[in-house]
Amino acid sequence: MRRGDLELDAVVVGAGWAGLAASNALKEAGLRHLVFEMHRVCETWRTQRWNSFHMNTPNVLTVMPGDRYVGADPEGYMTRDAFVSMVENYAARRGLPVKTGTAVTAVRPDGGMFEIVTPGGSLRSRNVVVATGNLNISKRPVLASRISATVTQIDTSDYREASQLGPGAVLVIGCGNSGGQIAEDLARGGWAVYIATGRNGRIPRRYRNRDIVLWLVENGRFGKPRTSDTGRPLLSAAHTISLQGLSAQGIVVLGRFAGVAEDGEFMFAVLHQHQG
Repeated sequence: MRRGDLELDAVVVGAGWAGLAASNALKEAGLRHLVFEMHRVCETWRTQRWNSFHMNTPNVLTVMPGDRYVGADPEGYMTRDAFVSMVENYAARRGLPVKTGTAVTAVRPDGGMFEIVTPGGSLRSRNVVVATGNLNISKRPVLASRISATVTQIDTSDYREASQLGPGAVLVIGCGNSGGQIAEDLARGGWAVYIATGRNGRIPRRYRNRDIVLWLVENGRFGKPRTSDTGRPLLSAAHTISLQGLSAQGIVVLGRFAGVAEDGEFMFAVLHQHQG
């Protein structure tokens, strides 16, 4: 591509499910656009999810715009690989203009439009949709730098299965959906597991013989923004995760990770939370 060769209505950066959903809407509106993806469709789902990962939403709700679930297990939970296949198939089936292996290296204002720069050249677009995600770059707290170099540290995005870790106990810091599910995966793999957590709510996986997310969608709760005092409820495919449930599996539940003492010992806050 050379400057001036293309002038588009929109450019979408990122070909995950958000970027492809935007592309589908643009196509239906008849707008000329391209989707640039630096790697493959759904790249972070391919490379930053563990092997036993399942979606938290039931299959009937795990669909792309314009699609509907037609399978035999509406309240089942899609695996990582099945989800990637679904999104990849969506892009092909809808004929979305995706250019994989093409990074966007710069976006600059250009005479009331935008100049989009890629290794293959540049083009101009009236609009830019950034759909690169907000969870694909690991961010460790400052406290992590105080942990001894003899302790192996691994981010959620790099975890695949228990067997990749060396001998010794494992401390999982954080008990959101990822932390809770990874702690279970490690315990099932035979590791001694500790989990550090602050406040964290829970909701049952099923209520009155239906998946809880279906109830939350119907009553409008699922569409409300999360507030700072509500915490993040724990969910896992097919069952409820709670601190009691983790403890029953032999996982030691600790309070919030508070730091490292001068002698190298880890410090934890007292866990004040009712989990009844």
